[in-house]
Amino acid sequence: MLVRHVKRARQKTFDAIPEWVRPAVRKAFYVLHPNASWETFKEKELTRQAFIEQFFDSEAELEAYEAEFMNGVIAENLRRAYQELGNETFYDIHKADCVRYYAYIRKYKPQTVVETGVFHGVSTLAILAALDRNDSGTLYSIDYSSLLDPTDEADVARYERRRPSCSQRDSHLIPADKEPGWVVPEKLHDRWEFVTGRSQRELPKLLSKLESVDMFVHDSEHSKTGMLFEFDLAWEHLAPGGMLFSHHAGWNDAFDTFVTERAPNAEYGKTAVHYIHFDKHSQPGWGKYARKPLTASTAGASPLEPQLVSDD
Repeated sequence: MLVRHVKRARQKTFDAIPEWVRPAVRKAFYVLHPNASWETFKEKELTRQAFIEQFFDSEAELEAYEAEFMNGVIAENLRRAYQELGNETFYDIHKADCVRYYAYIRKYKPQTVVETGVFHGVSTLAILAALDRNDSGTLYSIDYSSLLDPTDEADVARYERRRPSCSQRDSHLIPADKEPGWVVPEKLHDRWEFVTGRSQRELPKLLSKLESVDMFVHDSEHSKTGMLFEFDLAWEHLAPGGMLFSHHAGWNDAFDTFVTERAPNAEYGKTAVHYIHFDKHSQPGWGKYARKPLTASTAGASPLEPQLVSDD
């Protein structure tokens, strides 16, 4: 509780600083704080810039999508969720990943998005909000959180997000009176199809039905075998130029093994770096992406060429 009050007081102080001074203050903090790492802070910034260079025309373009994210339905419903629970345990994914999922969808307009792992539904909310803003596309989600037995430590360990990958311990366990994806408002459900079960059982059936997928997001079982299973199967069904995202890619070497052995021609990198300077863990967490190569017939085209979809 004390840590939360300190964080809020620090944020309030930072928000009172003139905007043009904030970048210098933030950098000074990471240089001077005894438990902070300037090198990791720089890695966060460089990762963001690399993602911009790969997928956007300019930093201003990403910033415009970030502003949408922070001022729309996503922020409204995260505030509602906080008020309902009275704490922050529903943050089952970092904001940086969600913003970049949102921005990527807004620009490239994927029509078929598949995710494994819903839990509270923070990333689900971000994806659905982007699809809704585009007025185009459908999200298919597979989730096992409602079937997790909290007393089965071996099973829970495969889904535990662990710090510093997420802000709170046990964020993968939804409240007893809630359903998976409870933070998603009813008005966004029209573009959402939800399946309960393990991805090992349900993902093959779903992908066989869909045949082709434009974007895939892994955030379910974080065992190496489970992650490799999802990556390999999703890659087979991913459309040329489509994107595979993996949250919590620092859990093990599954992602690196996949791109090295199964997708050697893919373009890949870090989606976001998460560094919690005050945490007892010394290592950052991160999300990663891999983009499927274009076929010969589409060589030279942009991945999922941005579509002109009206925002009206």
